[in-house]
Amino acid sequence: MDNELSIVGQIKNSDLVSQNFFIESPTFTLIALGLGIESLDVYKLLIYAITLTCLLLIVLNVQYLGSYSTLFIFSGWLITCSWFLGYVDVLTVLIMVLISKNINTNNPSFIKISLYFLFLSLNHNAISFAVSIIYLILANKNMLIKLCSSIVASQLLGNLLIQYYLNLINFSGRGRLRFVFNDNIIEKASGFLGENIFVVLWSGFFGTTIILILISNVLPWKEIKKILISILISLLFTSIALDTSRIFGLLIVPIILYTLDLYKNNIEFKNKLSITYTLSATLVIFIGVYYFHGFVRTSSPMYELESFYDYIPRIVNSVMSNIWK
Repeated sequence: MDNELSIVGQIKNSDLVSQNFFIESPTFTLIALGLGIESLDVYKLLIYAITLTCLLLIVLNVQYLGSYSTLFIFSGWLITCSWFLGYVDVLTVLIMVLISKNINTNNPSFIKISLYFLFLSLNHNAISFAVSIIYLILANKNMLIKLCSSIVASQLLGNLLIQYYLNLINFSGRGRLRFVFNDNIIEKASGFLGENIFVVLWSGFFGTTIILILISNVLPWKEIKKILISILISLLFTSIALDTSRIFGLLIVPIILYTLDLYKNNIEFKNKLSITYTLSATLVIFIGVYYFHGFVRTSSPMYELESFYDYIPRIVNSVMSNIWK
């Protein structure tokens, strides 16, 4: 998080020297600039507050799945958002939940959908581009044209605004697209994916793997085909990203939500909800967390940084030090 706060200071002083491509995801930077945050502890508090608020909003908005909503917690996005605090991932997941919720209503608002895709593009333009394709694959034919129009307009506007922002702060580094075409990046990333494909698949679907297995036995081929193509698209974009499991875990969020909605509406599973929860929890407990980020991990790559559980006692002790003396 100190790197991100350093970028805030550089932008304030009109002296941006950082060339990290994650500057293209400016949400936390803009919030910190707007609030005038300069202290690292205050910035951490902001990140923790936003993360916890987004997690709460995700839980509330996924309730459209009814009794099947808690199964969403058994998927890999939660590991991604927990392990990579300071990244904009939790906001990305929240926006995708709002998009899926709106698309799955009887009377979707394409104005809202356009705004959500615009926010998604501003938050993380690469993820936004990839999941836009996935949403179009999963969409019903009767809304395909409207959805496509909303996506194209929001993606164009979002990327124009991001480019304007980068020009405004005099960003001279390589963006995500240029980074992908650096020497050996695609070769390394695709090699990682090929060698660890089962770890990557598990890290994304996690306990919801059982949903895919169960529902694939009763769905018509046209639905299975849409899900499989969407997974392949997710793997394709994952294959050009070095932080493999993190990207895959985000890209498949629309697929998991779509599959859970199908599961909810399939009468054959109405009396099997408790069995599904039991199997999902059992898979998570016995297989555990396997995550590919540079190499196969079973714990967060940010373990050396101060955790939330260390941060809170330190702040409380600092505030109360004079009183407790």
